[in-house]
Amino acid sequence: MRARRSRQRWGSRRVLGIGLGLLVALGLGCPQADRPDAVEDAQANAVPAPTVDAPRATDPLAQAFDELVATLVEVEAEIRASPSFGDEAERVGGYRHVLRSIAKGLEAEVRQDPDYPYFRILDWWLREGGDNPDQRYAFTPIRGGETYRVWGELGSATRVELQIYAGRPWDGSGHSAGYLAFEDLALEPDGSFEVWVSAEPRDGNWLANPPEGTTLFARHIYGDWSDAPTGDIHIDRVGYEGRRRPPESEDELATRIRAAAAVFGTTARTWPKFLARRYVEAREPNTVAAPYDTYAVGGAKGRWMSGGAFLLASDDEVLVVRVPKTRAPYQAIQLTDMWFASLEHGNQISSLSARQSVLSPDGAYYYVISREDPGHANWLDAGALRRGTFLLRWDGVMGELPPESFPRAQLVRRDALPDSIPGFEPVSPDERERVRRERRRHLQLRAHR
Repeated sequence: MRARRSRQRWGSRRVLGIGLGLLVALGLGCPQADRPDAVEDAQANAVPAPTVDAPRATDPLAQAFDELVATLVEVEAEIRASPSFGDEAERVGGYRHVLRSIAKGLEAEVRQDPDYPYFRILDWWLREGGDNPDQRYAFTPIRGGETYRVWGELGSATRVELQIYAGRPWDGSGHSAGYLAFEDLALEPDGSFEVWVSAEPRDGNWLANPPEGTTLFARHIYGDWSDAPTGDIHIDRVGYEGRRRPPESEDELATRIRAAAAVFGTTARTWPKFLARRYVEAREPNTVAAPYDTYAVGGAKGRWMSGGAFLLASDDEVLVVRVPKTRAPYQAIQLTDMWFASLEHGNQISSLSARQSVLSPDGAYYYVISREDPGHANWLDAGALRRGTFLLRWDGVMGELPPESFPRAQLVRRDALPDSIPGFEPVSPDERERVRRERRRHLQLRAHR
């Protein structure tokens, strides 16, 4: 028993160190931690703290932090036991998944406030839930039935859209409660926009905020990764723009820490299980599911998705995915790891939109999933991964996708690739480098970090 308690204390201290490091990285800890002389300065200028008798058993902050640390320990053990925790690349991905989930929980629950909102951005830095490399996601908590003003610019995005969640549709505990499509968004001539989010209708762009609304979710979608200004989005709760924000109490922060632990745990546990259920166990690898309308499961109206699991037994094998061109304003394909996070997509070409792809003479796009460059223009770089998922999206679909637009996949040998793709389009290493440079430049402009 004594040995087990010692291991538990050691595990708590180890994970606590990770947590404190993340607090600093997220700006919730010491802002001077990157200075070599920060600790020495802090010691020299320290002001003695008042003595307060606050035993951990009755201290709400200590109790909440203990819950966070306990969740970290539990989640790490579950991740290590997951079927996704396989070879070295998957193990690295598993720990990155844990770290990103911690950061998301802290950002979403400790830093955000529905009365004094700022959008939290999910981009290349925090990747989860089959996130689309072509999108910049923006989230903020809101109070259902209250009034908010959202404003921003389209920039170089192909589309921008707003959605309200009630609860968390992504883990099965909520639903989509409102949606403003790009087709219904009135833009100014310069591409700027203003949207009212409220219970009662307003003139101009308006999105109904029902009593059960908890989260406002905005997407900028980029079909072309140019170096033009990428646009932005902001929010205020009406009537709170100039209010002085009240100080935070111990109980309030403790509540936030507990919520962060809960969101972290849910995020870390949900996505590998979702991936296994939806893609790995649902069908054979290297095949494609029929497209479906995502709105019923918390997605956007008019967005259809498809996908499958890829499995490359050797470097001599590549997976060819054929996707017919459609009339959808936006269509794209991407890869994810076994934790359902997008892959590196700046210095690695792990996603392609239709605008970024070469169309074959038969009216379809042929994408090649492989670990090494196959020489074809539409290469999806799996990096070190031998298995993962590929996701396809169609946005702005009116009605149904006809069966002739459905994708299909075929596992072929690398040396047979030119015969498997009509109008095989070779690409040089120099061209690959040019594309990666352009992608990296666009992400730097888009990220706003």
